[in-house]
Amino acid sequence: MDLIHGNIITTMLTIFGTVIVAILGKQSLADVFDFFQRRKLKNLLNDLETYSVMDKFDDDFKTKFVTPYLKELYFFSLTGIDANEESIPKYIDFKNRLNYTWTKIKKAKQHFDLNSSEIKINLSIYERICANIAIVCFIILLLGGTILFTYLNQFKTQGIRDILIILSSLIIPAVIGILLIRAVGSILIAKQMENRLNKIN
Repeated sequence: MDLIHGNIITTMLTIFGTVIVAILGKQSLADVFDFFQRRKLKNLLNDLETYSVMDKFDDDFKTKFVTPYLKELYFFSLTGIDANEESIPKYIDFKNRLNYTWTKIKKAKQHFDLNSSEIKINLSIYERICANIAIVCFIILLLGGTILFTYLNQFKTQGIRDILIILSSLIIPAVIGILLIRAVGSILIAKQMENRLNKIN
């Protein structure tokens, strides 16, 4: 089977690689930096405990600055969530009420409203539309890739190039669809949390 031109594979792989780098690159780097920062903080906190540095501070400084700061450091090192002392009880209460993991709470925290006594979900219409579009595109890509794969698979292959093109017609749309869902993952998690909050309230 003679399918299009030989450079189609290069074009498809280039597009595929670009999408992966654009969507995963920033998040992956953030996760790496976050990991090392949390490990560094844990070592610092252990040093503070080991050498009893707290004993060298006066009571007023410890109460107004050191203790609140240490609470924030401990909370961040354990959960990965950067929060001030006032917000920490809200996060703990939020987790206990909804029974979500800290990992999911961290992913959705950009959509949290912390201005009230309890955490509320704040999703704009634009974000909701983007999430819905991503879901629709995911379904279309899966169906389209499956249909294209089935169509191309009926022809006789004439080499590794044709096999790669046929496989790419299924794999690339599926992976792009998954990456789209991943890109709006925080919105989807926030919507789930919003629905659970509505049921509780």
